[in-house]
Amino acid sequence: MTPEQRAGGPQSRKRFVISLEQPPAAQAPTGRRGRRWPKVLAALGVIIVLMAVLAAAGGFLWWRHYQTTPAYSLALLVDAVQRNDMTLVNEIVDIDKIVDGLASDVTKKSVARYGGTLVPQQRRRVEALVPVLLPGVKQNVRDSLVKRLREISEQSEPKPFIVLALGLPYVVKITTDGDTARAVAPVQDREIELTLQRNGERWKVEALKDDSVVPRIVDDIMKDFPAIGPLR
Repeated sequence: MTPEQRAGGPQSRKRFVISLEQPPAAQAPTGRRGRRWPKVLAALGVIIVLMAVLAAAGGFLWWRHYQTTPAYSLALLVDAVQRNDMTLVNEIVDIDKIVDGLASDVTKKSVARYGGTLVPQQRRRVEALVPVLLPGVKQNVRDSLVKRLREISEQSEPKPFIVLALGLPYVVKITTDGDTARAVAPVQDREIELTLQRNGERWKVEALKDDSVVPRIVDDIMKDFPAIGPLR
């Protein structure tokens, strides 16, 4: 008997070979996934750019709207006071209307200075003198308003205008009713009230309520009052 017959014959030559190499078909999905990542990153980049553009456009539109609000005009006014830009102050402040609005209070205070000694005819003379003398105190009223606005700005360190404009509504209480706005600002231990009227895209200060202004005006005009004696 030959060795081949002892080993079981020709069938003993058959071997089972296990290949450790992956078939080419198994590598294809990995290649497709690798080529997919640049597309995903590109899509994400486009989305981020679009979101940034939309945010910038939204911010621009909001800022343009904010520039038409009374808060923005007040910020311009406070900033002009800080920079001593009286030209811009005069553009935003209608001093004539402010003085006209104070006429009634000034008249009452002026009459009250005489106590109860005035007869009706003398009272009418005082009331007639006040409107004549008021135009001479416009600079006094302007100086008083500028002083109050400077006190508002001095409550914190000077800031860039954009910070001032965005932060002002947190310091000044502003309410708007149509084309009229009311701003109440704390100044030291009291408050001042400003009335603003829409003027195109901006607002103008047309009225001032400050307990310290009227007495000062009365002091000024009383110096020019003639002696009021018995009327004939």
